[in-house]
Amino acid sequence: MKKENKGLIHMIRWGITLFLPLVILLTTLQVFVFDKDFYLKEFSKYEIPKVTGMSMADLERVAEKMIRYLKDEDKDLVIEGTVKGERREVFGEREKQHMVDVKNLFQGGYFLRNIGIFSIIAAILLLSRLAHRASTEIYKGIFHSSILTFMLMGLLLILMQIDFYKYFTYFHEIFFDNDLWLLDPNKEVLIQMLPLEFFIDIATRVVLWFVGIMIAMGGIAYVRLRKATY
Repeated sequence: MKKENKGLIHMIRWGITLFLPLVILLTTLQVFVFDKDFYLKEFSKYEIPKVTGMSMADLERVAEKMIRYLKDEDKDLVIEGTVKGERREVFGEREKQHMVDVKNLFQGGYFLRNIGIFSIIAAILLLSRLAHRASTEIYKGIFHSSILTFMLMGLLLILMQIDFYKYFTYFHEIFFDNDLWLLDPNKEVLIQMLPLEFFIDIATRVVLWFVGIMIAMGGIAYVRLRKATY
């Protein structure tokens, strides 16, 4: 039997450890961001029809438009609705320009997720060829990724509870190179539709689901590793 290159196998296994959480996180985020029912529940919860002066039917149409836009199914965010009794285009130029940046961020996320999927598949195939006990190495990668996730997301949840707005602001300053995200809640519909509380709710759900999935996968991997030991 050919001797294993343990250093190479360890490096390949780290590909699973690092990319698996990334793929699961971005996929979980996508599920919630593209869930129209989630938006409608939030609109009702925070009385968004009253805040925006729009009917729930119009808000639903706008939410559908935003989802299609972020999926790149629609090329613009031009949509009309009745806002406080006036028939007008819902979003102004500043709001639309900010959503261009948001869409670009999402497209970058899709690209990164796809790289992650490719890297995980490549790591599994390489381990299958190079490791004597490939399944054990794969489960080690999954188990370690769950530990890494639990530590990082635990810290993130603590920071979110301490001062969500502070770290939400840091996020925008890191990922956007302009101030278009600083919208006026007194007159711009986008921020009225999606207040800070909306982002707290979606971030909390994404993190909890993400951590839950990773813990479940880590638990399965741990059981498999225990069986392989004995």
